[in-house]
Amino acid sequence: MNTVKLKKVSIYIAGILGSLILVFFFLRNVVFSYYLERKISSFNKEYHAILKVDKARIRNISAVLLTGISLKPENGDTLLSIDSAYASLNFWKLIFGRIVLHDLELNKTHLSFKQIDSITNYQFLLHGKRQKNLEDSIQKTNYTAAFSRLSSAVFEKIPASMKITDLTVSHQKDGHKVSFHIDRFVAEHHAFHSSVRVMEGDTVKNWIIAGSLDSEVHSAGFRLYSSGNEKISIPFIGFNYKTGLVFDTLTFRLSEEDRGDDLFHLRGMVILKGLVIQQEKISANKVTFDRLGLEYVVNIGSDYLEMDSTTQVFFNRLSFHPYLRYRAKPSKQITFSIVKPDFPADELFSSLPEGLFSTLKGIKVNGNLAFNLDFFVDLSLPDSLRFLVDLKRNRFNVLSYGDAGLTRLNESFLYTAYERGVPARSFSVGPENPDFRPLNKISSLLQISVLNSEDPGFYQHRGFIPEAFRESMILNIKERKFVRGGSTITMQLVKNVFLNRNKTIARKMEEILLTWLIENQQLCSKERMFEVYLNIIELGPHVYGANEAAHFYFKKDASKLTLAESIFLASIIPKPKWFMYSFDETGHLNQSTKAFFGLLSGKMLRKGQISQEEFDNLVPDVTLKGPAKLLLKTAEVPSAEIPNQLEDPGY
Repeated sequence: MNTVKLKKVSIYIAGILGSLILVFFFLRNVVFSYYLERKISSFNKEYHAILKVDKARIRNISAVLLTGISLKPENGDTLLSIDSAYASLNFWKLIFGRIVLHDLELNKTHLSFKQIDSITNYQFLLHGKRQKNLEDSIQKTNYTAAFSRLSSAVFEKIPASMKITDLTVSHQKDGHKVSFHIDRFVAEHHAFHSSVRVMEGDTVKNWIIAGSLDSEVHSAGFRLYSSGNEKISIPFIGFNYKTGLVFDTLTFRLSEEDRGDDLFHLRGMVILKGLVIQQEKISANKVTFDRLGLEYVVNIGSDYLEMDSTTQVFFNRLSFHPYLRYRAKPSKQITFSIVKPDFPADELFSSLPEGLFSTLKGIKVNGNLAFNLDFFVDLSLPDSLRFLVDLKRNRFNVLSYGDAGLTRLNESFLYTAYERGVPARSFSVGPENPDFRPLNKISSLLQISVLNSEDPGFYQHRGFIPEAFRESMILNIKERKFVRGGSTITMQLVKNVFLNRNKTIARKMEEILLTWLIENQQLCSKERMFEVYLNIIELGPHVYGANEAAHFYFKKDASKLTLAESIFLASIIPKPKWFMYSFDETGHLNQSTKAFFGLLSGKMLRKGQISQEEFDNLVPDVTLKGPAKLLLKTAEVPSAEIPNQLEDPGY
């Protein structure tokens, strides 16, 4: 009896469910249209947008066909238009609440980004409530969970089969337009291959992109290259950022790894072949790489992001393994290190990109080098900063210096001074110049004043003072801007004598490498370097060298300078053209400069470089007797532009 009743109940339930399914099947389009209209209305209200769908239909049980799709801001041009979009979902996963695309077809899709001055047709998407919620959630984010969700969300939206016809993506800014067009894009069995027509102004290029997308194992990759023999030129950045970027091929690969722990792991690579970069902030010349790439392993924990030390960076023949870690909580911490054990020195010098180290072009070396860099800082405790760097030699030898001419410091040479990047004056650095003074003819008081102000360890170090760099970085972090560098006298000398005046990344890197070569190969004695430095240093408007400065300010020879006059000259080295702002309206030194006198003379006394009597008798003031006195004035200048003479001298 119970069995009979159970059968009847089962039949009734099955009948009800069947009826409901039947009703839903016939009313599915009505229900779906109602639901879609509510969602569109809510979206338009929140984002001040106009999203339209002309027709929406459910095909079978788990497929959707939308036609006449368009999206635009309330007061702006159309951002997106799609003639028709068809998507079928994985039915079984849909039952369990997961939306996983199986097939996707898009026909005649146009995505058009436009900007006129500061007005765009896409920023409205960043203004809704969700943006604030997103920003709030980032502060409380568990990185592992966030990246895991993001990975699932992205890869589960990649359909097993995809077909897109007549796709155009364009960007127009202030009349400059770039567009990408694909006639037909088909991805099946995780693989795709398509041609892309790229238009910028009157220029038309054809690219090929081929790769794979696998939503099951969460991996993606592609290779991008030109359909002809020419390089690929990245559009838009030339117009917007004054940067040229071209290459032969770009290879990209990314995959998610499951190691059975609580971390999120990514592995992949980015490789550029035949890369050419032209950017004035990097170098005045084109910079070329035969091969530049990164094979990365990234570990993501709950509160940190880490580039594993198995990551490999390579350019041309050289490769190394960096380690980078950023920890967000409880305070922001950055760790960075590179350990490169003994390697052939020629790997470094033959890999220097053409255009980046023009002075070292043609240099030939043998032997080995080893490099070590160790950096750490807790940004909430800047004094915790750790900075250790070392480039060691092992039977290293320079066979030929190529175009560098680094040994010319040892003999008379023609020096050209620059003003705002333009050659201002050339003069000989040697006895043939009447203003040239050998080191023993320059006041010892000026020598120790300049050394203590600019580089106290000059005669002991090998071109660099890691502690000075460390102190400079700490100060810059505390001030949240660039306040002080860590250049030594050797670095200043290299910059002025061997390099151009373009303030680029290339010049700074070249300056560091040339300094290392000069000091470690002992190409010039410390005494000769300091002698050259004191004979070319700018010490006033169009005033170069200690002897010119002695006459310009005090109408005397450089050998006759007093302690006060020497400290004054050392004080104006950071901004020599503005020496007049060291004086107040009465013609005496201002308080900032007087304080500098106290700091510098105190350091000299502690080192035994001056006597207690000289220290006690020092009056922090000078009397101008040369042409400089005619330039004294009290004009106001922005305080941020006047050198801070209260900083501890020596860096």
